[in-house]
Amino acid sequence: MRKSTLTLVLSTVLFAPLSFAADERSEAAAESREGIFEVIRMYFGPVLGMVRGQIEFDGEVVSHNATKISQLAAMIPDAFRHDTSDTDVETEALDAIWDNIEDFNEKAAALVSAADNLAVSGAADLAATRQAFGAVGQACKGCHDDYRQQD
Repeated sequence: MRKSTLTLVLSTVLFAPLSFAADERSEAAAESREGIFEVIRMYFGPVLGMVRGQIEFDGEVVSHNATKISQLAAMIPDAFRHDTSDTDVETEALDAIWDNIEDFNEKAAALVSAADNLAVSGAADLAATRQAFGAVGQACKGCHDDYRQQD
């Protein structure tokens, strides 16, 4: 009995830090992903305002913001490299991401491409911005429909 109690105590002391470290890594991964999407929303907002006619059109802002969205979107696959599906970390990411990681990464690449197109063609005028911005929105929606928990 004494030997099994000692074994239990030692295994708890020795292996608890490993699971604690895994939980910390999962939390950090989720926070990093949320940070990327928050910054994407920050750059997305002014362009959306222009498309809706709430903000005066500025092609330089469209180009700048779309370039930043593209750069951030390119980070998405790396941000999801750590699988948090089997953890207690609360996230809007569906487990399907890691079951279909190639499709998920392709959808991230589609967002990069759409944002790159917006940076170039969307800066010309409001009509071009609306058209190119629609493709960015569709790229976001395509991924959210399959891989993000719906509210």
